[in-house]
Parts: sequence; C-alpha cells; structure tokens
Amino acid sequence: MSDQIFLLGSGGHAKMVIEAIRSRSNLEIIACLAAKASTDEHVLGIPVLSEEDSLLKDYANRGILGFVAIGENQLRRKLSTKLSNLGIEIPVVIAATAYVSPSARIGNGTVVMPNAAIGAETTIGAGSIINTTSSVDHDGIIGEFVHIAPGCHLAGNVRVGDSSFLGIGTVVIPERTVGSRSVVGAGAVVTRDVPDNETWIGCPARPMRR
Repeated sequence: MSDQIFLLGSGGHAKMVIEAIRSRSNLEIIACLAAKASTDEHVLGIPVLSEEDSLLKDYANRGILGFVAIGENQLRRKLSTKLSNLGIEIPVVIAATAYVSPSARIGNGTVVMPNAAIGAETTIGAGSIINTTSSVDHDGIIGEFVHIAPGCHLAGNVRVGDSSFLGIGTVVIPERTVGSRSVVGAGAVVTRDVPDNETWIGCPARPMRR
C-alpha cells in the first residue's frame, strides 16, 4: 500500500477526514482536489488543486491512494466509482478515538469519525460516514454510501439501506429498518420501520407530509 493519499473534496467534511487520517496513520496527504480551486488555497495546510482527469490518472499510475471526503451520498458514490474505475485504491479511515469492534466489518471508503463506536458483528458498507460520537450497536447492517450524522445512536440489529441519511441526533430502537435512499430528520426517534425513498421526522418519527 502507498504511503501517500489524496482527497476529493476540500470543505468542512474534508477537514474532519484529514484530522482522522493524521490521528491514526502515517499517510502523507498530498492534496485535496476540488472542482474549482483558487490559487494558493489550502485546507489544514494541504494544498487544494483542481480536479483534473490527467492528475487523477497520474495518481493512479503512481499507486497513490484516494479518498472521497464529501458528505453528500450520491456525489460520494459517483466520485468513488470514478476512482475505482481508474484503479485507485480507497482505504478505510478510522479516527484514533473511535472504537470499532474486532468482529465488525468496514467497507472501503468508509470513515469512522472521532468518538464513534461500532459494535460487535456489525457491517458497514463501502463509502459510508459514521460521524462524530455516533454509535451503531451489535449486529447492525449499514448499507453503502450511508451518512449517519453526528450524535446518532442505533441500537442492536438495526438495518439502514444504501444511500440513506440519518440527521444529527437520530435514535433508532432495536431491530428497526431504515430503507434505502431515505432521510430521517434531526432529532427523530425511529420506532417503526422506515420504507425506501421516504423522509421521516419527529419523536416518534413519522412520514413527513408533503
């Protein structure tokens, strides 16, 4: 594995990923790539460069690792696919203060942020975000390109489908499912299964009226 890595993204989420990488590994972060980069722009001391296909191909040829540091699920999926198609390896990033059970399985491109906790025999799919202080208890199954925002707490045997978003402070009681591509609003308490492609809010959580 290379000892160098670059990030796609240069916003606030990228700052958190940079600090998570620095906290646990000796990887050298060589650049943050952005669609529009200003001259002499930096993020936490890392230069911000324009996201050019020629640069990505150069990184691929040199065996440099890549990581998509963008919070929006669909864009993160699109860019992760782009890196994979170029043959760029995407690692798992786990902050030094996070706890991940030895029996848990974490997919490539996922970040586990500071003070988050992943319980026994839990599976986290590729490209997901387990954000600051969130917890996923035992036997959880979290899909690909999910974003679990800061301060969420998922009890045992909870399932979350691909590309869903759980807003800050969400609580999910045991053995409940949040479907794919769904949104749970900040502070919601999920006591019933949430179907695919729906937005639920409140305590207890209910479908949002359109």
